[in-house]
Amino acid sequence: MSAYAFGGDDLARGVQDDADALGVPHVQGATPELEGWFDPDALDDLTDRALQHHWGRSWDGTYDAEGAAALWEELDTTHLPTTLLALLNYAQRSDEELEAVAAAGSLAIITGQEAAQSSESLRRGFDSRDPLTQGVAAALTGWTTTGEAAPAQPSRPRIVGPTSTPIHGTWGLVTDTGWHKPGSSLHDHLRETVTGNLYDDDTYYFWSGEYSDQARADGARDLAIWRDVVSDTAWLDTVYAHSHGGNVALNALAAGQQIKMLVLLHTPAISRSAEEWATIRANVGGVIAMRTRMDLVVLGDSLKHFENRLKFNPRNLPHFPVVGHWKHGDAWLSHAHYITTDNWVSEDLADIVRTRYALIGRG
Repeated sequence: MSAYAFGGDDLARGVQDDADALGVPHVQGATPELEGWFDPDALDDLTDRALQHHWGRSWDGTYDAEGAAALWEELDTTHLPTTLLALLNYAQRSDEELEAVAAAGSLAIITGQEAAQSSESLRRGFDSRDPLTQGVAAALTGWTTTGEAAPAQPSRPRIVGPTSTPIHGTWGLVTDTGWHKPGSSLHDHLRETVTGNLYDDDTYYFWSGEYSDQARADGARDLAIWRDVVSDTAWLDTVYAHSHGGNVALNALAAGQQIKMLVLLHTPAISRSAEEWATIRANVGGVIAMRTRMDLVVLGDSLKHFENRLKFNPRNLPHFPVVGHWKHGDAWLSHAHYITTDNWVSEDLADIVRTRYALIGRG
């Protein structure tokens, strides 16, 4: 709803199909006059008015599920961005961590400020034990997490021939399960079923994981250095990249590195120049883009940057799409669906990678 009201036309179009399937009310685009409600006291007044109008009760500053439902019904009737502001202001006090984080983060982005209540809700979400809640909090705030230290140069002999590698995402310590590390369940599954040369030494590749363009650029540079240290081949075979780790890989391609098969897992589609996309296309053999519908972490990332980052434009990046089926509940909202071994097994994803890999150079 925040994307509809404040994200601009491109982002609104990006969320529409999934929002319609979820029954999310469409909200009218905001006008500059709405900024008059951004002050915390004004928001509280707006929320009180909306509750009295639809619920018949004054607001005491606390959260009640019936009050939230009343504001939702009001928004579904009016489609007004003022009603959305009232709902976000109300819902950021929810006892449900994910609801509170989504509301508080959206409100902070919309108003350009973190009021005391928003900051408290976001901090609580960032410290949550639920990976999705933590990931949404990180995406909406851009708060930097502490990544792993840069890998030491290995002393072992270099691999003869190309190697493959996973790349973890920005919030590696927040939403990650260590899936990229040798010996993890998914790493073993990928190595055993589809990518036999997946690097499995303790000098595996990782990057800082910080939430910035510079961190991703540094990660792309280090990827080339790591490749030259561990392998005698000046290109990578298969790369499995999660979240903004996918943009580390795309940055590497844009800088002239070559990857035969790139598997993007929940990767935000950031804007790039036409020249950059052309260089990426020239340096990659094939791309698979796996995503869930309405991935809340990518949606938060999109809202924070006011651009549609949910889907890759196939004209910019030709790819084979793997989208969670809308009938399956676990194929919605998650930012970790495609780094979970059980899902790779149940959905026969290794077969997809193996088949698409075999078609590279034959199209």
